[in-house]
This record gives sequence, C-alpha cells and structure tokens, in this order.
Amino acid sequence: MNIRNEIINITNSINNKSGYSSELLKTYDYGDLDKRDIAYIKRCVFTEIENRFFIDYVISKCSDLELNKLDKIVLEILRMATTEILFMKTADYAVVDEAVELANNLTHYKDYVNAVLREVCRINLDEEDLGDEIKFSINKELLKMLNKSYSKKTVKKLLKSFFYKSDFVIKQNKLKENNLKTNLENQGFVLEQHPFLKDSFIVKNPESTIDTNEFKEGKFIIQDGSCSLCAEVLEPVENSIVLDICAAPGSKSCNIQEITNNQSIIYCNDINENKIYRIKENVNKCGVENVQYMNFDATILQEDLINKFDRILVDAPCSATGVINKNPEIKLFRTKKDVEDLVLIQRKILENCEKYLKKGGILVYSTCSLLKEENEENVDYIENKLNLKREDIDFYGDKNEFIKLMPFQKGTQGFFISKFVKD
Repeated sequence: MNIRNEIINITNSINNKSGYSSELLKTYDYGDLDKRDIAYIKRCVFTEIENRFFIDYVISKCSDLELNKLDKIVLEILRMATTEILFMKTADYAVVDEAVELANNLTHYKDYVNAVLREVCRINLDEEDLGDEIKFSINKELLKMLNKSYSKKTVKKLLKSFFYKSDFVIKQNKLKENNLKTNLENQGFVLEQHPFLKDSFIVKNPESTIDTNEFKEGKFIIQDGSCSLCAEVLEPVENSIVLDICAAPGSKSCNIQEITNNQSIIYCNDINENKIYRIKENVNKCGVENVQYMNFDATILQEDLINKFDRILVDAPCSATGVINKNPEIKLFRTKKDVEDLVLIQRKILENCEKYLKKGGILVYSTCSLLKEENEENVDYIENKLNLKREDIDFYGDKNEFIKLMPFQKGTQGFFISKFVKD
C-alpha cells in the first residue's frame, strides 16, 4: 500500500463531500500500514485541506497552466507534494521524486509535475500581501457571512482559531465514577479543571487516553465543553420525559440522564438509522437507563408526540462553522445556499418540537455554528413566531440572553445555546 496513493484517495473523498474529514480519517481502511505511516497520511491530508486555497495559490504561481484545466489526479498530486514541501519535514528532493513517480504511474504528466514542484521548492512568498481568502483558505461566501456576523477584529481572531488544535476535554460520568481526576493522574495523565464546567477536565497529554480502563468502561466521555453545557441549561429533573430530537452520537443524552441519576425517561431520535447504533453503544457503555430510541425525520410532524415532553433538546443540524478546526473542509465548501437551506430545516424542526413540548416545558436550541443566520436570527424567529418565551441563562454568574462560545476560548469550540419555555 502506497501512502501517497492513500492520501489522494482520501482527499478525493473529501473533495466529493463524502463526509467530514475527521470521520473519514478515523474510519478509513489503512490496511497493513504501520502507525507512523497512518499518522503521516492523516497529518498530510488535514494540512492540505486546512491550507487548500493557499496551496492552490502557490501551485498557480509555479505553473503555466490554469488549475481548473488540470487533470484532477495531477492537481491532487501537486497539492499533496506542495503540502509536504511547505508544511512537512520530508526532504524536498524526496517529495519531488515520489510525486514524479506517482505521476508517471497514474498520468502522462510526470515532466510537468517535476517542473512545477521544483519551482515550488524555490518559491518565496514572504513579501506577498495575501488576502484573507488565500491566507486563511476560506471561501468568499463564508467569509462574507462571518463579516456580516462579527466585527473585523473578531473575524480575524476566528480565522486564526481555525488553525488551532482544540483542547482535549473529557467529562466524568458520575453514574460510574466520582474520582476520575485522581485515578487518571495516578496513571500519569495531566488534568486541568475545565474553566466553566464541573466534572470536566482538559487533558494536557491525551495520548493513550482511550486505552485506559476508565474510558473503556464508560467512566468518562470525550466531549467538548460546549456540548455538555446543553444538558445543564436544559435543567432535566427526575420523573420527567425528555426528547433529544437530533441525538447522535448520544453523549448529550447521557449527560441528561446523568443529571437525573437515570430517573427521567429520554427519547433519543436520529434521522440516520445507522447512527442509532452509535447512540445505543454510548448509552450502554455509560450505564444510562430508561432510554427509548426513535428513527424519524425531525422536519416531519409526529402526531403521537404532541404535548408529550417536559424537556426537549434541539441540537440542530447546522453549518458546523464552530468546528472548522476539526473539519477544515467546511471553510472550503460551505455556501450561503447551504446555510439558507439549513435555516429552513432548523425552523421546521423547531416548529414541530414546540408542538411536542408540554405547557411550561423547557426547550433548548443549540448549534455548533458561528453564524447569526442560524443563531440570533433563529432566536428572534422562535420568540416572534412560536409559542415559546426566551429565558435568560446563568453563565459565569451573569444572566445571558443566550450563550455563545467562540473557538478561540479555552476549553471549547464554537457553540450557541439558547433556552425557551412554552407559555
């Protein structure tokens, strides 16, 4: 198995929008490759996608041909090799030799590939004034939406944060464990208390965390701080009936049942039947009980669910712009039309869930989006169009109309949480 062939296969899958890069890299069949080769493939793919527009710009400066007229395989070979030359520690001559050999095996452009890459090795861009679209590899439509939502200063901080490595956050499962910090520290892990969540920790040396018995036995889950906050805002209580309408992978449902000590009944729904298995897996691992599973399209009203629930969590499908540092292809491909379509889906789900909620019940609406179209504008829609009243949320000792977490904040990615009560 040739690692550079595999890199091209994976980047082609991402280009074809076959799934998020984080999932593709995790589930890809690497055959008999050793851990070092797999790590190299993952790093090269991620770095290329993260810097795609910048890399294409460099190639265009070194090529006599327009990129949109190149054979797709040739372009992917050039992208991969340029990534290695600019960002990896592999010797330039080795990169060029490997790319030329690959071009000879897969195409008729080995001489062209050789010429372009030798120019890439010599290029100096230090004095070039690159615009944000190229410098941060973000498409014009998404950049325009961010500029609409935030000040120039905040947009710049966001663009830089898309290249940050997220803090590795774990959430103790109190259904099974009360001494997680001590137990993991005794095994050599360095844990720091999460800045705004109880029972959550930032692991400074997360390598091998998933190999611990504590993880295998469901004594903690790997969960971004923004996610576990949803359950706290929902305020589930014992003997209540709860709906997690878009539940996969199930970690928020586990948080909810942990708060009620398994004394509420929670319905976990997802449109994707395959994801129900993932939810069940997490639920069973975490010792969560009193769970019902459903598999329906949340945009279609279910008459039998009307006025059934005391609490509803709507963690809606969204643009995922708050997790770009995990899935950098989002900043390449996400368009205004995508967001407009998602807003329609979000509002239809909210309209249905308002009907499922009992009078006096609480609904929490959340997204991992940074865009006002999916967040603040949907809060206005809920307040003005639905029979739901917004409630302030206590956070950091203050009353907040909603919680907006930014990916440049410690211990979190981009996330939005709002809370409503049915009149």
